[in-house]
Amino acid sequence: MPTETRLPFRVPPYDQRSLAAAALCGASLFFDTTGWLMAILGIVLLRRAVFPARFKWMLAVIALAPKILFLGVTSTSAPPGLSFTIEPTTLATSSSLWTWSVLLAGFGVFLVFPSRPAPPAPGAPPPTETRQPFPLKLLGLAALAAAAALLLGLADGFHRIDDAGDGRWALRHAARGTMATFTRAEVASVEATENRPSRGASSYSVRVGLSDGRTFSVTTKAVSALRELREFATTADLRPGTVRIVRRRDGTWTNGAPGFTLKDYVGSYEHSDTNTGERTTIEFWREGDRLAGKESVANGVNRFVRTLRNIRASDTGELTFDPTTRAEIGKPSASTTSFSWSWSPTGESGRLTKDGLEVGAKKFTRR
Repeated sequence: MPTETRLPFRVPPYDQRSLAAAALCGASLFFDTTGWLMAILGIVLLRRAVFPARFKWMLAVIALAPKILFLGVTSTSAPPGLSFTIEPTTLATSSSLWTWSVLLAGFGVFLVFPSRPAPPAPGAPPPTETRQPFPLKLLGLAALAAAAALLLGLADGFHRIDDAGDGRWALRHAARGTMATFTRAEVASVEATENRPSRGASSYSVRVGLSDGRTFSVTTKAVSALRELREFATTADLRPGTVRIVRRRDGTWTNGAPGFTLKDYVGSYEHSDTNTGERTTIEFWREGDRLAGKESVANGVNRFVRTLRNIRASDTGELTFDPTTRAEIGKPSASTTSFSWSWSPTGESGRLTKDGLEVGAKKFTRR
């Protein structure tokens, strides 16, 4: 009888484009901002990859699903009022942080709980019992502890500074919640120092000291933390000399140095559109230690007023605020009804100048 011969097993000949697409989709899990670019590029390369369609869909989901999920998590966990983010990479905002933590924890579990050997065949002598060396178990426990510390940010004293209401501020931690609340007068010092290693990117050590002796520290890789601290110093109207930022190339910055202060923003600013006859007025005033404002728009007999919330001011004159939503229904003629809706999901920004205020394309003059 003829015997059936089996063909040798061969690995499918994947080309470089397919392997690069799979590598980009997998590596995108370990990065946040750069991970978006890697995921999109990987999905584009997947279109011409030789993988099966189901495997292509799986790679695309692996690359994009965590990032889209954390967009929703970040938006829902964002504070409703003023907030100054010092450490942007936390368990509530970063999918890559979860990836690194899970990978580190998996390595620790592998070392602490090794796989069991296969059962012996019937009649075979039992295998010799082998125990995991103690140093490997110790290394596994250290990996598990490091994964927990990395994910929960146990080494960080706080992650952001939020408006706590009633003239108070709060130091918030992503995992532990509110660490401390304080007023403007209770801030003893805020120091930020750049740490530049011989290789790699710089890190920034931030320490907040309160008048009762408590201190809270955090170290971040985000240079945006320095800008947030400068805006916090101006917005909270901290005493001159309270905030000190030390950088190697830019030197030392201290609040109260030459620049705009909160009182420089107080006033009324007006813009007139000669084509439509619309006149817009923006007013800022002090309410305690904070800046409050409103926008008034007058067009003929119609006049609208919007409250400006969450006003952030900086010593460089940069200004951001969230205007309330404005809806307008009009009747230009007997047979026509007009409706307009004004809403800004990301807020509006402006810049204080020597002669007035600029918001978008509009230039306001100080009255």
